[in-house]
Amino acid sequence: MDETDEKILAKLVENSRMPISKISAQTGIPDSTVSNRLKKLEKSNIIDKYTTILNPEELGINVAAIIIIQTETEKHENVEKELPKLTEVSQVYSVSGEYDILIKLWAHSLDELNDIINSKIRTIDGIEELRELIIMDVLKEEQLSI
Repeated sequence: MDETDEKILAKLVENSRMPISKISAQTGIPDSTVSNRLKKLEKSNIIDKYTTILNPEELGINVAAIIIIQTETEKHENVEKELPKLTEVSQVYSVSGEYDILIKLWAHSLDELNDIINSKIRTIDGIEELRELIIMDVLKEEQLSI
């Protein structure tokens, strides 16, 4: 990856639907070069996927929470397998330290959040303990940038 690739990627991070012609115009890189570079970046898996970022508030999703989870050692893999299946969970990370897994989840209300935690998350075989952190304000939340 070189400076040309970085310029192209920076434009795609801004807007993944930006047409090749616009990337070319804004970077001064010829259309054909942009097209060829994008194909190579996709083939090499530097570009993993193109996606849409939804606005939770506009969808009526007003509560986000981080939950840290301690698992039973022998059932850790089961927890890792089950948590990503929950549609309300947007991110699942295996972490080091006192807790084993960190997740981020979304809900329409605190009541719904409570229901998700008690009827879906706590019922997963292997969850020993969890702590909830309700996100009060997002100060920065961005995709990886170049």
